[in-house]
Amino acid sequence: MTSPRALARSQGIVAAAAIALCAACVLVPSSAEGAAPKTGVVAGSGSTSGGVFTAGASGAEYLLPTQARLRLAPGAAVRMFPVPQQLQLAPGAKTTTYSFALLRGRVDVTVPAKPKSAVLCSLGKSSAVIGTGRAAILTRADDFTVASFEGDVRTLVSDRWQTLPPGTLSHVDGARASSPEPTLAAPKLAPGQRLWFSAGEPIEVSGFDFAKVERAAQYELRLRQGEGSAEQLRRVQSGTRLNEAFVGLTPGRYELALRSVDAEGIAGAWSAVEPVRVVGVSLPPGGYSSAGDIFIGKGQEVRFSNTEGLEMTYEGAGRYVPASEAVTLYRGETTVVSFRVRGSVYPTTARLRPRGVFAHVALGPSRAVWPKDSVQIVIELRSKDGEAVPQWLELKTDVKLGIEPVAVSFTRDGNRLIGAVPPPERPGPWVLRVEVKDQFGSLLGRDFLEIASGSTAAIAPAKTVSARVASK
Repeated sequence: MTSPRALARSQGIVAAAAIALCAACVLVPSSAEGAAPKTGVVAGSGSTSGGVFTAGASGAEYLLPTQARLRLAPGAAVRMFPVPQQLQLAPGAKTTTYSFALLRGRVDVTVPAKPKSAVLCSLGKSSAVIGTGRAAILTRADDFTVASFEGDVRTLVSDRWQTLPPGTLSHVDGARASSPEPTLAAPKLAPGQRLWFSAGEPIEVSGFDFAKVERAAQYELRLRQGEGSAEQLRRVQSGTRLNEAFVGLTPGRYELALRSVDAEGIAGAWSAVEPVRVVGVSLPPGGYSSAGDIFIGKGQEVRFSNTEGLEMTYEGAGRYVPASEAVTLYRGETTVVSFRVRGSVYPTTARLRPRGVFAHVALGPSRAVWPKDSVQIVIELRSKDGEAVPQWLELKTDVKLGIEPVAVSFTRDGNRLIGAVPPPERPGPWVLRVEVKDQFGSLLGRDFLEIASGSTAAIAPAKTVSARVASK
C-alpha cells in the first residue's frame, strides 16, 4: 500500500509535470482528413499555428490513444502533448495520462472506464485531472472554470488537490481553487399535455412550460424514445416555454428531460424524465383527418394503438375506464372521446365526425329527348358541414343505360367532373343511371334520368310551325 508520504511525493511530481508541459510544443493535425484512423481530430476541423491547435467554426473532436475524447468548442485553442506520462494518481499502479494546455475557449473531456487512463489539463500554473468520467474546462477573464459532471475530477493548485463531486464546479487561478459549488438545478416541468395523436403521419409537439431557475441563461429540453434512441435537443434562450417543436414523432413512448445552463455555458444535471406518449390512430377505408377532426363513415371504427395504461371517456359519460382500441360513431353522430394517462387531469381529446363529403350528381336537360338533346353529366364533390374536400379523394363513376354500362369520358375541373352521353343506336325510351364512389368503394352519390325517344320526322314539323308563328 502506498504511504501518505509517497503519495504526497507523487502529487508533487504531477504538479511538476503539469508545469513542465507548458514548455513543450507539439503540432496536431489541422483537419479530420489528416488525422490517423483511430486518434487525432475525428470530427470537425481546425488549424495549427506555432504548435497551437485552434478549432474551426464547427468545433473539433480529438480522440486520444486511450479512447478519451476532447471536444473543443468553436474557436477553442489548445496545445497538445502526444507523449503520455505514467502518473501516480492513486494508490496502486500508475495511470497512463495524456495532457494538453488550454489557452482559450472551452474543452469537454470524456474519459472511458476502460482502458484505465486519465487526462491532465494545464491551466496556467494550475491543473485539472480527469479520471473516469466527464468534465468541462473553460477559460474566463482572469481564471478558469472546471465543472465535474460525473466520475473522478480533481484540481491541483500549488501542490493542493481538491476533488470536485459530480454536479459541482470550481473557479481556478494560479493561487487557489474555489470550494466546489453546485451547478444549476434542473427546472421543474409544469403540469400539462403529455399525450398526442398521430393519424398516419409523423407529428410535432411543443408548448412545454417549466419554472424559472435563478442564474440560468438558457434551458435545454431533451426528448428521446423510451430506449434512449432518436434523441432531439431544443434550447430556450428566453422565457420558460418551449415553442420550437420536437418533430417527426411516430406512435410510441418518449421521455422528456430538462436542464439549466448558466452564463458560461455550464449545464446542470438533467431532471427526472417525464413520460410523453403518442397514440397511433388507424383510419378505416375512406376515413380522413382534417383540422384536428376525424371523419369516418357510419358503421366504421377508428382503431387506437399504444394505449396500454391509458384511460378514456366519452363526452358526457362522467367517468374514465381503461382505454379501448376501437371507437365508433355513437348513433352515427359526432362522438367526442378523451384519453389520459392514468391519474392525470390533462386529457387529450379526439372528435369523430360522420364523413360529410358527398357527390352531387346532376343529369340534364331534365326533359331530354334523343336524338335531339345532348345529355350532360355533372358531378361535384361537396361537404355538408363546409370542411375542405380532401384532395386525395378519387371518384369512380358507374354509368349505365338501362342495365348496359356506358363508357363516358369525363373532364375534371377542381372538384367537378363533366361528361356527355351520346344517343344510342337502339330504340328508346331509356333510363340513364349514374353512381359515384370513392377509391375505397364508399358510395358518394347517385342519380338517374328518363330520356324520351323522338324521330327526326316528328321533330321537323314542330320546327316549321314555330317558324310560321314567328313570321306572323
